[in-house]
Amino acid sequence: MKKLLTTTALAVSLCAGAVFPASAETVVGTVKFWQYMQADGWKSADGMDNDTLNNTLYQASVIGNYPWTRQFLLRQRGGGAYFLADKKTHTVRKLNLKPASGYYSDLTSVYQGEDQGKGCYFTIIDTQYQLELADEPHSNQVLAAFPENCVNKQQQAALAAKRSASEQKLQQWVAQQSLAELCRRTGNC
Repeated sequence: MKKLLTTTALAVSLCAGAVFPASAETVVGTVKFWQYMQADGWKSADGMDNDTLNNTLYQASVIGNYPWTRQFLLRQRGGGAYFLADKKTHTVRKLNLKPASGYYSDLTSVYQGEDQGKGCYFTIIDTQYQLELADEPHSNQVLAAFPENCVNKQQQAALAAKRSASEQKLQQWVAQQSLAELCRRTGNC
């Protein structure tokens, strides 16, 4: 029964993690190795050497890389520094952001994909921005904003349908595994 619960809990967590809202920091993958990006024609826009990029971007999070966007963000593993990846020029550059606390983990990003009168953009936010007096409470502060294409509803629907099909397959697999485990435990098949 413990194995069944573990399998079910894992499947539920995978399903929950498969939903990618367009406005929150959305990790859509990871960079396995910089060499793979380099082989696809990517290079540094700010002169970083390949060894540094190999170390810095190893297992970096890929954020907001949608078919309709012109760029996306890479975030150093463990909540580290951000890089902006430009799809047209195939370049990445480290963003010179200074969190008030000195910790990159206080930063988050948001993709504003719906035009609410000011266009669409990626923003980097310091969630622990300190006011001048140390005893005052913190507030959020936008550190950077990058104009971006708005959500392409047709492409978004296609992505949602693909995710939905993947989620259905996962749910079917969980059901099959659960029944098999129940059958094995009870002998009532």
